[in-house]
Amino acid sequence: MGMTDFEVVSNYSSVVSEMLNELHVGAKVAWLGQKHPSTNEDKFIFDSIMSGVNNDLVHDFYDLNNSQFDNSIKWNVHDEWDIKDYDLVLGLRVLYLCDSVEKLLRNLKKISASNKMVVFDFMTGNPTRVDDIEVFSKSNDSKTILPFFPEFYKGKYSVKQNHEDQVITLDKIEGSGMVIKNILTFRDSVKNRFYTLCEVRSES
Repeated sequence: MGMTDFEVVSNYSSVVSEMLNELHVGAKVAWLGQKHPSTNEDKFIFDSIMSGVNNDLVHDFYDLNNSQFDNSIKWNVHDEWDIKDYDLVLGLRVLYLCDSVEKLLRNLKKISASNKMVVFDFMTGNPTRVDDIEVFSKSNDSKTILPFFPEFYKGKYSVKQNHEDQVITLDKIEGSGMVIKNILTFRDSVKNRFYTLCEVRSES
């Protein structure tokens, strides 16, 4: 666990804990990209958030390696998402695995229309300075998505894509029939990336 991870989790924990505490007792929550806590693997974010939760909720865990415990569902972020009827769907530190904006927008629209509340975080690439402008990109010719929401950032920035289906923007989200509610945007002090935690809503 690097310094960036600790900083990100410290920013997310209290905000997401409050969301969970505001749900009604018995509400259903889907955690996308989260191994079941009983595996004792990759649970730092989950434990940090749940340490501030005092609500009795039903939690389901969606991850590629889930299947052996109750409430664990095997799920591949690259497939079509069949996730519905939840009070809250949480996708933290998982969208960076996606490699197609077109497919991601289709999945986001699908689940935002079939669940009460959907919350994801979006992380930019690493910045480099070009002609006094910070340019965000993915290194090593990475094909994974590159979120770029300059409306939420302070300053002047640009983005450099590695392929045409890589950069996701607010315009593309809104053009697909969704709206974004910015919950939290911050910049980490280690790699200088922007993180945006937001609610995704379907307009239809």
